[in-house]
Amino acid sequence: MDLKGTVNDVVNLVSKRAAVLLFFSLLFVVGLLAFVARYFNNASLWVQHPANKHLYENGKLLSQGTIYDRRGSILAQINDGSITFNEDQMVRTALMHTTGDIENNVGTGALVAFGDRLSGWNIIDGVYRFNKSPAPGDDLVLTLDADLCTMAYRELSPYKGAVGVYNYKTGEILCMASTPSFDPQNPPAVEAGPEKYEGIYINNFLSARYTPGSIFKLVTTAAALDSLDNVENRTYPCAGELQVGGDRVTCMASHGEVTLEQALAHSCNCAFARITLDLGAEKLQEYADLAGFNSGLEIDGIKTVAGRVDLAEAEGVDLAWAGIGQYTNTANPLNFMAFMGAIANDGVRVTPEIIRDEGLSSFIKTTQKKRILSPQTAKKLKQMMRNNTVSVYGEENFKGLELCAKSGTAQVGGGKKPHAWFAGFLDRRDFPLAFVVVIENGGSGGKIAAPVAATVLQQAVDSP
Repeated sequence: MDLKGTVNDVVNLVSKRAAVLLFFSLLFVVGLLAFVARYFNNASLWVQHPANKHLYENGKLLSQGTIYDRRGSILAQINDGSITFNEDQMVRTALMHTTGDIENNVGTGALVAFGDRLSGWNIIDGVYRFNKSPAPGDDLVLTLDADLCTMAYRELSPYKGAVGVYNYKTGEILCMASTPSFDPQNPPAVEAGPEKYEGIYINNFLSARYTPGSIFKLVTTAAALDSLDNVENRTYPCAGELQVGGDRVTCMASHGEVTLEQALAHSCNCAFARITLDLGAEKLQEYADLAGFNSGLEIDGIKTVAGRVDLAEAEGVDLAWAGIGQYTNTANPLNFMAFMGAIANDGVRVTPEIIRDEGLSSFIKTTQKKRILSPQTAKKLKQMMRNNTVSVYGEENFKGLELCAKSGTAQVGGGKKPHAWFAGFLDRRDFPLAFVVVIENGGSGGKIAAPVAATVLQQAVDSP
């Protein structure tokens, strides 16, 4: 009998079994880690599924949570599956996209997006805690001012579009309005008029994107300030149109010789076409990406739609129009408002937020910040935007606001009126507010969107 051979066979067998056991152990650990990672990332979504009988009945949340605005006004209240809204019809309608509707068709509304908080669920205890089965619902305090949102809705309601205002130091969104809307307490028969109610469940502030037009010239200006030597002292001729190859760029007027600052104030397409061609597609793409195009933001878990700037194939007249804010460019209102806040905040973008955490949670929550422009570039842009107001938009139209702004009139083709934009910020320490107004097919940004901004911002300052 070969004892040595037998021992070797046993050792080999044990080694193989140990290797197999080690493999399955590692597989188990990897699977466990993957599950834990998915749990922490997706648990709030899993628990909110309408099939969860602990929290839902017939698709309705069973908790007893209340949604408040920053002043303590009740926006919506849930009691064992029954949802009631603010007693004022105008407030209910103005904030429908914020609260959501009874049937949960508004996916970005608080009733859906923050259902886990309203249910009383948390990632440690789930829905059971302190021997209560299930846990009682939690209240939710938002950063929004219902009165300001209602005023914005009134100003916007003849049109389709969005208005937003936020504190560019703290990130708190004070105003969010989207039209069209409806009274969630008495919803219309949307299915009976699909054309009339097209897009009514979409919050245009968070989930829509539009051709930006001339507001995009702020991105082009930032790139020019950083990349073109002596650009502030150059002059650019404008005769009302500019030939680029076999095509042309047209302007609203013949501006003559203009500096960069004058070109921005008067929104001179010819000057910005020349500047864009000097920059080139690669540099403009770099600054569009820095400004937040091609990426969305996450607002307390709600993901915004990303604007889009793709210059991979842009050259000649297409590139020129891209720098003017046309071509295939699109912008999301909230993301562009955050870019305005970054200019105001010395180049640092503070991510907007809509949940106003209080108590212990306020010490845990951190404000997200990202530098997207140098302090020097942001300061120059701020000075130019202030000049826009003083020299073109009229200081008398924005008394006491210290407004820095840029208008946009975005051509959309198809015989439709342009989209009207007005975006910017207040250069005030006591009211560090950035804003955006966009009106679909509204016409001139300076004539249509600017008055809406003026009314809303004056209310924000007068009733802090």
